[in-house]
Amino acid sequence: MVDSDNEWEAPFSDLDTQTAVPYGDLHVASPFVATPQKAIDLLLETLQVSSSDFLIDLGCGHGTINITAAKKYGTPGLGVDIEDDLVQTASSNAEQAGVHNLVAFRKEDVMNTDLSIATSVVSFLVPRHLKLIKHKLDAFLENGGRLACYHYPLQGVAPKRVVKLSDEFDKSIYLYKKENN
Repeated sequence: MVDSDNEWEAPFSDLDTQTAVPYGDLHVASPFVATPQKAIDLLLETLQVSSSDFLIDLGCGHGTINITAAKKYGTPGLGVDIEDDLVQTASSNAEQAGVHNLVAFRKEDVMNTDLSIATSVVSFLVPRHLKLIKHKLDAFLENGGRLACYHYPLQGVAPKRVVKLSDEFDKSIYLYKKENN
């Protein structure tokens, strides 16, 4: 492109970089998209969480998954998100729901999250981020953990079960668990 001073300018250099891009591997960070409550209920039912579990939500957003698990099943847990505002909202939501004694939320990159204390993990990360932490998720599964990926499957690992949300939407819950566990 040539501007008024006849200097070369890179194509698309004037694009608004704050505009959201579509789902998938284009994201620098997995985007926050609120998970519908019916999907959360189905996800937790599929994972079979209980009060003896510890649930980690990777990319927790407003904390709804951990909060629902705590209220419905007495499941303690941790939600992590890279966005400070979302973590603050999740903490406030837990306080309002009366489950702040069971769940905690912290600002943290999922690459740094220690899964060793978890019995169950939930992820709505985009494929690129799932690939980045695949070694961590594989080790978690090898140690007997249960993993539920919402919408995006974990590449290279066969899910134990796939639950389609509905015929209208192309979204599924992928449950991973080693057969010998």
